[in-house]
Amino acid sequence: MSGGKSAVFRFVVLGLLLLCWFLAEAAAMGTEKYSEGVSVKKTKGTWTYEEAEFIRQEEQKQEFPASCTFWGEREEEYLESRKLERVETAFVLEVLGETRGLLPASAPLYGEDEESCLLSEDMAYKLFGSKDVMGEEILYRGRILTVRGILRGMEGTAAVQAVREGDSVLDTIAYEANTEVQSSENPVQAFLLRHAIQGKVLERKYFAACAKLLIFCLPVVIFLRMAGQITGIMRAQRGRRIQTAALWAVMILMTVLFFMLFWKSPGLTRDVVPTKWSDFTFWKHMTQQIQDNFKLLLQTKKTSLELLVLRPFFSCLIYGVLTWGLYAVRCRTQKKAGAGETAAGILFSWILLLVTICFAGENALLLAGQKSVWFGPCFWLIGEYAMERMQVSYKNKINSY
Repeated sequence: MSGGKSAVFRFVVLGLLLLCWFLAEAAAMGTEKYSEGVSVKKTKGTWTYEEAEFIRQEEQKQEFPASCTFWGEREEEYLESRKLERVETAFVLEVLGETRGLLPASAPLYGEDEESCLLSEDMAYKLFGSKDVMGEEILYRGRILTVRGILRGMEGTAAVQAVREGDSVLDTIAYEANTEVQSSENPVQAFLLRHAIQGKVLERKYFAACAKLLIFCLPVVIFLRMAGQITGIMRAQRGRRIQTAALWAVMILMTVLFFMLFWKSPGLTRDVVPTKWSDFTFWKHMTQQIQDNFKLLLQTKKTSLELLVLRPFFSCLIYGVLTWGLYAVRCRTQKKAGAGETAAGILFSWILLLVTICFAGENALLLAGQKSVWFGPCFWLIGEYAMERMQVSYKNKINSY
């Protein structure tokens, strides 16, 4: 391959690598957005409205009451626009309680407002021809409901408050522990025992933590490669104190910049840390719990809410794998880059990032606020260029002796 074609190929690989990295970052943020709280799916059957309301009232009597919202999903339900008399079928989430913890990115539904609803953006267009539907009315199962806002991240879905009349679909609890409680006891298990609930527990935080870890691994490998190159030069510089001290300063500066740009808290709570140093089986049990969470979510029938977590998580996984593959290709085809090519790569990365932000949808603002995606490519490309210059300078000094 000629020099010009080789440079173009490297540039294309770099562009695809950065694009996949940015998309993986955006997907990881989408996973994190819905990672709060725990879902408890009833082992068999559903709760009636009265049973669910009784559990909610009993929980409010606790010294530190937790937030628990009951919900279930109906499939292929008819919704009718009273204004245009259009009829569409949709998945309908019936909720008992506030939806702030359940649907954090959407407008809230309040428990006392039984005549309100939310519509996904596509459903709003189908029924009213616009996404500006605040205050519009729909018919659902004989009820006249007022639209309070848009459901973010969903398609073909509506959310309404459950009512006493009719059959119940409330089979899942969205649980969020009170942060004021300081106890070594698992709050979810305590809640289940307190109300004699038999159900399967799904903790969404593990999906967000895995997505963050996947994104964090690539910068770690890039950092370790550069650190390895510096270490190799330092070993060859034995006996030269000034040069060795300068290399140590470069290493420290690079480490500080790395943690400033890329370090993110995994978002896991204190329940992933052993309460006793002698609890040697803790990590084994926690690993098994994470595996059970993945199996439960993959094997059970997916609801619209579960897809809110699964879609961005698997998008992050796919883009992460593509990023790793392209990074391997870049490592095999990498050649010494000049200052011009390095500057062009940084400028190209910013253009790609702006394009990605334009098409990132509801995650655009979150992605634009991440310093790692703006300055991460600078750290990487300038670091590679600096390492190459240092190696060339060292070889020239050796040859001059």
